[in-house]
Amino acid sequence: MAAKNGQARVSTAAQARIARQAQRRQESLDLLGALDCLRGVPAGELARLIEQGVVRAFAPGATIFGKQKRDRFIFIVLRGDLQLRMRDKDGREVLIGVLGPGDCCGEGPLFGDFFRRMSAQSLSGCYLLQVPLADLRESLGMMPMLATALRKVYKRRLVECTLARVPLLGQLPPVERMGLASSLRPSSFSRGSLLIREGDSANALYLIESGQVLVEQGGQTVATLGEGDFFGEIALLTRQPHRASIRAITPVDLLALPSPDFHQLIRDRPQLEVSLRAVIESRTRNNAAVHQDQARALGLTQAVDNGLLRGTHLLVRTPSLCPPGCRICEEACVGRHGHQRLHMGGTMVDGLDVLDACRQCSVGPECVEACPEDAFARTEDGILIITDACTGCGDCVTACPYHAVDSVPQDAQQLPSGPLWDLLRQARSQIQRRKHIPLTQTQRADKCDLCHGHADQACVSACPTGALRLVPVEEMFQ
Repeated sequence: MAAKNGQARVSTAAQARIARQAQRRQESLDLLGALDCLRGVPAGELARLIEQGVVRAFAPGATIFGKQKRDRFIFIVLRGDLQLRMRDKDGREVLIGVLGPGDCCGEGPLFGDFFRRMSAQSLSGCYLLQVPLADLRESLGMMPMLATALRKVYKRRLVECTLARVPLLGQLPPVERMGLASSLRPSSFSRGSLLIREGDSANALYLIESGQVLVEQGGQTVATLGEGDFFGEIALLTRQPHRASIRAITPVDLLALPSPDFHQLIRDRPQLEVSLRAVIESRTRNNAAVHQDQARALGLTQAVDNGLLRGTHLLVRTPSLCPPGCRICEEACVGRHGHQRLHMGGTMVDGLDVLDACRQCSVGPECVEACPEDAFARTEDGILIITDACTGCGDCVTACPYHAVDSVPQDAQQLPSGPLWDLLRQARSQIQRRKHIPLTQTQRADKCDLCHGHADQACVSACPTGALRLVPVEEMFQ
């Protein structure tokens, strides 16, 4: 009898516990469902989101994420306030906005190939639902309404970041910047498209949301522009036809501020016109210098034609520092990877040799577009890598306009790593080249990924004179 009473009490306690859990679960669902960023998302999808996340508390002034951290989460604000910041194209820190309950941040990597990193700091005590992006990315296909809601946030945040990235507009308060958003007209263009023709009349100021364009005067390339840049300001301010043509190097997304809204902005903010005229003066000097310096003009044309401006860094060699016949950098590459991913004697720029290797194209890489298996991925540092999803079809090899992707034996990627194995791979590669042994193994695509997964770049570390460096593109091309 006592045993039966004990079982009854246990059963009652268990039922009470289950009831409390169900109540907390329902309260959580109700809380998330009431948030602006998740409004309309069904309970089943919200339940999956809750299972993947954890509620975290942050003290006032705490860094939630930033450039110095490698966290990869999406955060949904349940209570408190935080601020988002990023740097504009000139390196100045800009306030994107203040987020409160119902907002979210960190969603960029879910949808953007290379979303520019921001920082977030709590202004008050905050409670945030933290969800790992990797887990959410895997399950997002089963949560279509959540994906739609987060994509809407992403698109709005992309406009906010584009406006903040433009130094001209970064000086405006966030509320005023976003006031411009309703006037902006988005448009997209494929690579090679003519966006503006020299001599055409002006009707808008154009902000580059993503992609790269080149500026041509009289058929001569005089400059390139990228994310966070703008064009069309000269014609608008002078009320004269465009002085240059603008052509897309990559797929390009633009935001156009119509002429009436532009002139109203200038009237409301006279200091912006002062800043604009300083930009115009600088661009005019640059264009004149390119026209007058044929070597500079040729170097710019070669840089565009060879894709040297498509990524963020280049492997650059100072030939005068290299001993005669030295090919240690190429041999180190073979030693680590089993085959050569880079080649000396690439493009000469001001006496420097920019090695032939993957450009790590930031926007619109042709290899990625051609891959039928989605076998390319971009690391948090923006490096394009080829994953194990590669089937060796070779579509990316022929798609790369710079011949930076090769087809290599599948087993070359499966050997262990380490100094001894690097030497063995190097020796095997040299034997195969000398004996012309045909490669009959299954092939896969391969390219330079700046030694992703290793602590260094083999070619740079092996250089005995410091002749080879990994250089930011901005250092090579102002």
